[in-house]
This record gives sequence, structure tokens and C-alpha cells, in this order.
Amino acid sequence: MKIHDDLTPALQSILLHFTRGYTRWISINTKQEKLPDLDKKWAEVYGTRLAAYQRQDKKQKGLPTAVAVVGPIIGAPGEVQVILMATEFASSIEVGPFSKEKWNTRLPEFSKFVIVHEPRDRGDYAWTWRVQERDMGLMEKHLTGLVKSRRDEVGPTTRHMVAFYPMFGGVRRQFRRSLFSARKLWNALYSESGGQWPGPDPDSLPMMVGFRKAIKK
Repeated sequence: MKIHDDLTPALQSILLHFTRGYTRWISINTKQEKLPDLDKKWAEVYGTRLAAYQRQDKKQKGLPTAVAVVGPIIGAPGEVQVILMATEFASSIEVGPFSKEKWNTRLPEFSKFVIVHEPRDRGDYAWTWRVQERDMGLMEKHLTGLVKSRRDEVGPTTRHMVAFYPMFGGVRRQFRRSLFSARKLWNALYSESGGQWPGPDPDSLPMMVGFRKAIKK
């Protein structure tokens, strides 16, 4: 079980496992103090503590393997979200513990994010994270309201958004489009009065770099 105290490396870990064939998943929210028991159970039942070479050997034999990743729940101290990810064989095996789970086959979701396969700026496609549509829609609606009625809050709010959300390629492209729209509305409302756009430049948003290791248990 890989435990992350920050959401960004948790998302990085999940994305990495997904691209390596762990495409079946289940997710639960739990108390942090319950992790040791859950870790022990999943290690015994699903082999989540197996070394990478051991998991690879099982995959080559057509046997299901699993990994577990833990990340914080924003706004809920003491609670965590745990995702158990398994290889595709988990959906087809007819006996054993893997056959007893109702594995999700849709693209993984974690926190406010979902994995997608979308084009990058250079034209090729890549797996990445995006903010889920509902959450992004609420964010854009809130930003539009600020531009129209509480303009003094636009700068601090947009800078906080950019600093708070992990800038995976998909998230970065979402924010770029949203900030372009907000800036366009701002200019339509205030450019004649000399009001400069107070938020981040949509073309100069930060990019995802680096990777922080998890606490392994």
C-alpha cells in the first residue's frame, strides 16, 4: 500500500499504475487509523505488497495482481481515499478473491479528478488527469460570477486555483480554456475603463514536474 500525504503524488502514482495495466479498480473512503488493518487484509488477499518483479511474473502468467494507493481527502482531516487497482484479469477470473469484487471498468476517478485520453498541444494523445466535469462546471460558474459582480476577488481566487490544483496536462488545458474565457469576459466589461486582467496569464500556467515518493507499507 502506497500512502501519500499529498494529493498530487497520489494522482501521479495512480496514473502510472493505470498506464502499466492496472485498469480495474474499486475506491473507498476510510479513517486513517483503519489503514493498517486494511493494508494487512489486502496484502493477504490481493498481494498488494508483492515486489514489482513478482507482480510482473503473475501478469505474464495471466493471473490478476493488485496495487493500492492512498491519498488525502481535501477538507476532511483524518480521512483518506483508498483505491485498489488490479489488472484486467481480475474481471475474467472465475474463482478466488478477485472474482468476488465488483471491479469498475470505467476510467479511474480519484478525488475531483478522472483519467482521460486526450490530445496534447503537440497533437499526439496521452493519458492524463482532468477535473471532473461537474466540479469544473461549478468552478467556471463561480469564476464568471466573480468577474461580473466581485471583480476585486478575481485575482486572488484565480491565483489560488492555479496554485491549489495539480497541473497535469489535462488540468492545465482545462484551466487555460477557463481563464481565457474569464479574461475575455473581463475585457468586455472593463477594458474601456482601463481595468487590466488581474488573474494568471492563461498561456503561462505552471506545468507538472517531479515526483514525490510514497510511504510504503
